[in-house]
Amino acid sequence: MSIGGGAGKYIVTVTFDNLNFYILVDLAKSNNMEKLVVGGQYGNFTALQCVDLLRCLLAVRTFALEGKLDELLTWQTDK
Repeated sequence: MSIGGGAGKYIVTVTFDNLNFYILVDLAKSNNMEKLVVGGQYGNFTALQCVDLLRCLLAVRTFALEGKLDELLTWQTDK
């Protein structure tokens, strides 16, 4: 699991095999591009990939305790 961002906007990704990646998304948001600092560098991400702290923490809790994706959250695959 990788988490980046801050100030209320977080990018959360998970991989189990370094080939298939899952990105946490908020489907209530648009596909408009947003500039966000992740890992100390600016990057362009769609707004739907910029999730709030609550979604981020739910994803982290489930992943840390159960080693899987939280099924109540929405994930998109990215290869």
